Amino acid sequence: MLRVGKILVLSLLVTSLCASMAFATTSRVIALGGTSRYINDDSDIFRWYGTLPSYSKMVYVEAGTAMGGLGGMDVSYQALGLTHNWGEDHWLGTWSIYLMQDSREDPSFYLFNPLGTPGMFDPMLMMPSTKFALGWGKQLSSIAIGLEFTRSDGSLEVSGGDGKVNYNFMTFGGGIRWDINENMYGDAAVTFGTGGGDMVDGEGWDKKTSWDLEARLFWEFTDDVTLVPYFGYTMADFSLAGLDAPSGDKASQIALGASLNFDVNTNNLLIFAVEWENASWKYSKEDPNDATEGKATVLPRFTLALESDITSWFTARVGATKTMTKYVLTDADGTEVTITDAEWVNYIMDTSTFNDFDLEADDFAWYLGGGFHIGEWDIDAVFSHEMPFRLGYWLTGYGVDNTEPPVGRVSATYRF
Repeated sequence: MLRVGKILVLSLLVTSLCASMAFATTSRVIALGGTSRYINDDSDIFRWYGTLPSYSKMVYVEAGTAMGGLGGMDVSYQALGLTHNWGEDHWLGTWSIYLMQDSREDPSFYLFNPLGTPGMFDPMLMMPSTKFALGWGKQLSSIAIGLEFTRSDGSLEVSGGDGKVNYNFMTFGGGIRWDINENMYGDAAVTFGTGGGDMVDGEGWDKKTSWDLEARLFWEFTDDVTLVPYFGYTMADFSLAGLDAPSGDKASQIALGASLNFDVNTNNLLIFAVEWENASWKYSKEDPNDATEGKATVLPRFTLALESDITSWFTARVGATKTMTKYVLTDADGTEVTITDAEWVNYIMDTSTFNDFDLEADDFAWYLGGGFHIGEWDIDAVFSHEMPFRLGYWLTGYGVDNTEPPVGRVSATYRF
């Protein structure tokens, strides 16, 4: 297997299985260890479409980075939009419109939706930049429904007079929120994505689709404790016409999890979650002589987070995750290699021989954040991991070695 092949496979698996931890939707969710699957948040409208009627009359702002990404890479993005009721007595439902930039071409596409996009892993595919998102939802007795559409596109000039390459990606999503009884409610959502455009010499796509299906249930079985089970399945299949096998990406991921949310008292929420995930990858256009394939299993991931209202105007948040992952790579000649995330960087740099790594993966990450409540504004921030140890550099924003700024990401909502 060539070095680039190893990097592609391992990047896929690391990104897929760490995405729920590292690439959550809002500053609040990131600070709570990436627990977007298990809590209610304003950002649910981008993922759990049936929640849109619950968040009407709201301006929503995102800016900054998703700190702690793959390989330490921070993903910059911005978003600005609003939700509002439509018609007298809201009889036409709730609508939303958002303008975005650099928010959905992140390799994992988990910033707003876990769906895979063209250009995730194959360097021959390009990652389009999101332009806008449109949503609509309506409350129907005990069930709320929601729909969302997103458009992403981009282009580039090809050197040598070959013309311009155009590429785009669209998603169509639908979801429901069902109030089952006074102690139980649930969300379900499905998203379909499709790519398009023309490559060099007019070549288009052979395969260009992806799907995502998710469901969760909130069961308040005591006054202080809520159980939240979760299920998710994602698949993506992309390849360009005119490219010989092997090429393209065919990936899938299944996830199961559950959390216990404890209302310790009126001012403190404690979240404990356990998750299992399994991801696989292979070329979309397969070569009979190339059995290159990658699989990865998280068993398990633990998340612990605390949200505490310190005063009426400030909320403190801290979260941590512990992930144990096993990777199995199958080379073109059928050789299998077991590898852990603690060793994957060393492995892909060794292109001459296979080394059998049989170590226990042990990945730990922690997050720190705060929320400021000023009038009708709620402003959430993710603080740098170095912030508690570099308070003297708050005025300049950077440490002596140009490390992370003290505040790397900000989300804000205004209700009217």
